[in-house]
Amino acid sequence: MRQNFLIIAVVAAISWPGVALAATGLSFSDTVQLSTNGGADKTKLVRMNNGRMVAVYGDFLEPGSNTVYDIKARTQRPARDIFARYCDADCDQIASWSAPVNLSGTAIQSSIDTDWNGDGTRTPFAGDSEKPNLFSSGARIVVSWVDKFCDSAVQRTVTYPTLRNREIPFGCTYAVHSADNGNSWSEPVRLSSGQRDAKQDVHRGLGSGQWAITWQEDPRGLQLGEAEGPGDGASGAKVSQGTDIWYSYSIAAWASQDLDIWATPVRITDNYSGQMASDNFTLIRDALGNDVSDSVEDGAAGASRANLALQFGSLDSVPQAIVAYEETKASAGLDAGKFIRYHTFDWNAPAAEPGCVISSPTLNARRVRFIPQKEPGSSGLRLGLLWREGEFTEGGPADIVLRKGVVAGDSNGFSPAEMVPAVDAANCETSDYATVAALNNQPALNISSRTEDAKATTDADIATSTLSDDTSQKVEENAIAHRGLLRGNDFYIGYVYTPVLTELLYTNTKNYNFYVRHYDATAGTWSAPENLSNITDTGINVREPRLVGTPGTNTSKCPTDPEECQDTTRYYVAWGTQTNVSDWGREEPSDLDLYAARAEDSGAYYTPVVRFAGEATDVEDFESQIRMTPAGNQLFVVWNENDGTGTNALYREAVTISIPDDGTADGGTDTADSKGDGPILGCSYNPGAPFDPTLFLLTALAIGGLTVRKVRAHA
Repeated sequence: MRQNFLIIAVVAAISWPGVALAATGLSFSDTVQLSTNGGADKTKLVRMNNGRMVAVYGDFLEPGSNTVYDIKARTQRPARDIFARYCDADCDQIASWSAPVNLSGTAIQSSIDTDWNGDGTRTPFAGDSEKPNLFSSGARIVVSWVDKFCDSAVQRTVTYPTLRNREIPFGCTYAVHSADNGNSWSEPVRLSSGQRDAKQDVHRGLGSGQWAITWQEDPRGLQLGEAEGPGDGASGAKVSQGTDIWYSYSIAAWASQDLDIWATPVRITDNYSGQMASDNFTLIRDALGNDVSDSVEDGAAGASRANLALQFGSLDSVPQAIVAYEETKASAGLDAGKFIRYHTFDWNAPAAEPGCVISSPTLNARRVRFIPQKEPGSSGLRLGLLWREGEFTEGGPADIVLRKGVVAGDSNGFSPAEMVPAVDAANCETSDYATVAALNNQPALNISSRTEDAKATTDADIATSTLSDDTSQKVEENAIAHRGLLRGNDFYIGYVYTPVLTELLYTNTKNYNFYVRHYDATAGTWSAPENLSNITDTGINVREPRLVGTPGTNTSKCPTDPEECQDTTRYYVAWGTQTNVSDWGREEPSDLDLYAARAEDSGAYYTPVVRFAGEATDVEDFESQIRMTPAGNQLFVVWNENDGTGTNALYREAVTISIPDDGTADGGTDTADSKGDGPILGCSYNPGAPFDPTLFLLTALAIGGLTVRKVRAHA
């Protein structure tokens, strides 16, 4: 049984005898439930330039009908649609939010009959919308997702023998868009056909109207995986040969809800060899139920989990699409694992080609993320590329590694030739395994190696620091969930780390914590990894960390409204917690609480860590998304909460306030943590310990019995 814990907000104007009011903290408002039908999934949030909050989430259309089989969760459940709603002010009141708008509308439709029960009878499979992906720029918003409703004569299905021969339809990629801050929305546009199984859609756009979207298509259907990694499986990480990354872009400067703004999708990888599989042991059927297993596309490699950015090379240039993804090695059995490949091209001129291999050819690389910025810092730093790299496959330990994109001459910092440490740019764009294996790529910087022992260092001393460690230096450690933030010459890298993965997995004597490192590109200095979560209870892991910087200045409101003027020295961190259970046991991990803090002075000070979800007993809170104002004094969060009767999409907001200095903080880097070793407004939180009501009573008395819910603050 988890205890209740109430965080008390302290008013900046209150006078505490003998106590200075130097530090700042977060004060959260009431929680608002956005969803209605108990099936909330992957809630997302954006803040528009006019201050409007737009939330998008999946939810059951009708809690007791339209049943589908969820291949990821391995269960039957009601079909989901994608919903959106917005709020312009006083968003901590549900009455301030618009009514939900159904963006997908497929849960009451069916495009194909399948034997999804595995009982030998083909019946309609309801449309089912997977997680929404949301991005905004200016007044424009795009939402994309993958759906089981394809309305296409070429849609196919895959049968899973290990799941009672259930036959599941391939998914299609969809997008809707709004040009007026979410007041109105286009009809859904289907971007793929269902002839291959779509997954992992991601899109990015510019305020001037250029937009791009990528996704992967597997000709043999979604692969279940082998449950060796930390995820739930069936995520698109494991793919069959011939899986390509597809790409589409919008017409420039779209200004209305016109139905079709998207160019004809094309492959931007070259994995489909033009041949059909002749040895396919997976049962693939067409829409009529015919066996077409020997008519699926084939190839030597498969690409997956692409990441995408859209940036101007310079202010007067054509926008550049930046794409990176993981791809199987196509070594004909000589080597296992994956490469990281990288593309950059004019946003409206895609072509199928081999991307540059930027990872170590001899290691296994996956989960690439990259962080660009609109303009390079004075140091030339324009781009950071992060991924996991190590000697093992199938969920084995790995480190987080980094290459930087640094502007060289009159270039833009995005080309392979501008990467630091360098890659073999002259030879890296090839699909030939022997050529890739011989590439002369310099080792990427090892960000996570020996995290608990790593020291602050400089660029000049990299060779003698942990940044130069080989991934086998401490082979038992593991780093996951890497995040990054780039602001001018300041680069922040976050990741979740454990010193011994096997002890975490099997004996629970180690756990995951969230660490952040800071790189000052002007000075060429690296901070030591800082443990922000600091959970010493090895029965609890950190998961799903967030590291988000303040958005750019809103030029239409700044400086009249100081809150709309960007403060680049502030950013927010957040993370969730989960029970750490042994892989040898039958117990599944349970999600616990969610936490947040604000970094100030480029990370020199962190506000006390505040738990913003998890106060109620017997609930699971997870998948937070955080946004903030340009000045960073207001924070907005959404997340999902499961209370046993269903899962709901929740919203909450916070402001920064002054808090008393109780003598433990020195204005430097003292932080509270999610175990409770540090102060949270004079109280402490310790999972597993009974709640002490006197803490609440003493704090309440100290502020005269007043609990302040909300304080407006400006920079």
